[in-house]
Amino acid sequence: MIIRRRILVLAALLGLAWGCGTQRTSFPNQLHAADGTPIRFEDLQAIVTDNQLTDDEKRQQMRDLGIEDEQLIDALLGTS
Repeated sequence: MIIRRRILVLAALLGLAWGCGTQRTSFPNQLHAADGTPIRFEDLQAIVTDNQLTDDEKRQQMRDLGIEDEQLIDALLGTS
Protein backbone atom coordinates (compact mmCIF):
# COMPACT_ATOMS: atom_id res chain seq x y z
CA MET A 1 0.00 0.00 0.00
CA ILE A 2 2.77 2.48 0.93
CA ILE A 3 4.79 1.58 -2.16
CA ARG A 4 1.74 2.08 -4.38
CA ARG A 5 1.10 5.52 -2.82
CA ARG A 6 4.75 6.52 -3.35
CA ILE A 7 4.58 5.44 -6.97
CA LEU A 8 1.44 7.52 -7.49
CA VAL A 9 3.03 10.57 -5.86
CA LEU A 10 6.17 10.15 -7.96
CA ALA A 11 4.07 9.81 -11.13
CA ALA A 12 2.12 12.95 -10.23
CA LEU A 13 5.32 14.92 -9.61
CA LEU A 14 6.83 13.74 -12.87
CA GLY A 15 3.64 14.71 -14.68
CA LEU A 16 3.79 18.20 -13.19
CA ALA A 17 7.45 18.56 -14.06
CA TRP A 18 6.80 17.44 -17.63
CA GLY A 19 3.89 19.86 -18.00
CA CYS A 20 5.91 22.78 -16.63
CA GLY A 21 8.71 22.14 -19.09
CA THR A 22 6.43 22.32 -22.11
CA GLN A 23 4.76 25.63 -21.28
CA ARG A 24 6.07 28.90 -22.70
CA THR A 25 6.94 31.51 -20.11
CA SER A 26 5.52 34.96 -20.64
CA PHE A 27 6.38 38.10 -18.77
CA PRO A 28 3.79 40.80 -18.10
CA ASN A 29 6.10 43.68 -19.07
CA GLN A 30 7.92 41.98 -21.92
CA LEU A 31 8.84 44.15 -24.88
CA HIS A 32 7.21 43.31 -28.19
CA ALA A 33 8.13 44.36 -31.70
CA ALA A 34 5.65 46.14 -33.93
CA ASP A 35 4.59 42.78 -35.41
CA GLY A 36 3.89 41.35 -31.94
CA THR A 37 6.91 39.08 -31.62
CA PRO A 38 8.70 39.27 -28.27
CA ILE A 39 12.03 41.09 -28.14
CA ARG A 40 14.57 38.92 -26.38
CA PHE A 41 17.18 40.25 -23.98
CA GLU A 42 19.87 38.35 -25.87
CA ASP A 43 19.04 40.26 -29.06
CA LEU A 44 19.37 43.60 -27.29
CA GLN A 45 22.55 42.56 -25.53
CA ALA A 46 24.13 41.51 -28.83
CA ILE A 47 23.43 44.97 -30.25
CA VAL A 48 24.57 46.95 -27.22
CA THR A 49 27.83 45.01 -26.79
CA ASP A 50 28.80 44.98 -30.50
CA ASN A 51 31.90 47.17 -30.66
CA GLN A 52 31.81 47.14 -34.47
CA LEU A 53 28.65 49.28 -34.49
CA THR A 54 28.40 53.03 -33.99
CA ASP A 55 25.75 54.39 -31.65
CA ASP A 56 23.64 55.40 -34.66
CA GLU A 57 23.88 51.87 -36.08
CA LYS A 58 22.91 50.41 -32.71
CA ARG A 59 19.92 52.77 -32.57
CA GLN A 60 18.83 51.68 -36.04
CA GLN A 61 19.13 47.99 -35.18
CA MET A 62 16.99 48.52 -32.08
CA ARG A 63 14.41 50.29 -34.23
CA ASP A 64 14.58 47.36 -36.65
CA LEU A 65 13.77 45.04 -33.72
CA GLY A 66 10.64 47.11 -33.16
CA ILE A 67 11.62 49.47 -30.35
CA GLU A 68 10.09 52.83 -31.17
CA ASP A 69 10.63 54.68 -27.89
CA GLU A 70 13.72 56.88 -28.28
CA GLN A 71 14.05 57.32 -24.50
CA LEU A 72 14.13 53.56 -24.08
CA ILE A 73 16.81 53.27 -26.76
CA ASP A 74 18.84 55.97 -24.98
CA ALA A 75 18.46 54.11 -21.69
CA LEU A 76 19.52 50.80 -23.26
CA LEU A 77 22.59 52.44 -24.76
CA GLY A 78 23.38 54.27 -21.53
CA THR A 79 23.20 57.69 -23.18
CA SER A 80 20.19 59.07 -21.33
